[in-house]
Amino acid sequence: PFKIIILDEADEMTSDAQTALRRIIEDTAKFCRFILIANNISKIINPIQSRCAVFKFSQIEEKEITTHLKVVLKKEKGKADEDGLKEIAEYAGGDLRHAINLLQTAASTGEITQESVKAAAGLTKTNDVDEVLKLAVSGDIQNSRNKMIELIKVYGMSESDFLKYINQALFSAKYDNLEELSQIIAKYDYRILVGSNPEIQLSAMLAEIGKFSK
Repeated sequence: PFKIIILDEADEMTSDAQTALRRIIEDTAKFCRFILIANNISKIINPIQSRCAVFKFSQIEEKEITTHLKVVLKKEKGKADEDGLKEIAEYAGGDLRHAINLLQTAASTGEITQESVKAAAGLTKTNDVDEVLKLAVSGDIQNSRNKMIELIKVYGMSESDFLKYINQALFSAKYDNLEELSQIIAKYDYRILVGSNPEIQLSAMLAEIGKFSK
């Protein structure tokens, strides 16, 4: 019989660590099988991908996530309002495990509400992302960057959430050069996704957006 080793969040491993893992997989192939779980397959090096059977799973619908969260709450005797559960389901992006983790974090503060969920996820300052974009578009790159750093390092907003909300702000405000600006955001989103330094990339993104200032 084979021993089974499950590595979760495998895409968070560095390339060097994955290279070392590849050797381990090869050396233990006679008696061991590895299951790698990842959100972003592009961050798994090709030598490992070529040695694996790849299974892709679709995202879970928000309605199904909400239903499962209610089951968890019933078993744990927890309380949550519908807005709080909806906020969790939307933020989870189809990831049930992420939704359950956020539910647990929000529950630690008491009853689960939309505000407690936002606080647990570091989303209490989402409206401030609009200000970051306005400053960048106006050419005030320094203050735009300072505000961005504050949101991420002080208030705990993730880089991926920052990009999501700045993209929403872009389309809500109907800026001129909408197509060019959205392409800029997409470009830096991809760079961060494949492993580039987030702070450097987001700063460069704001600087490039600032080129459209009048």
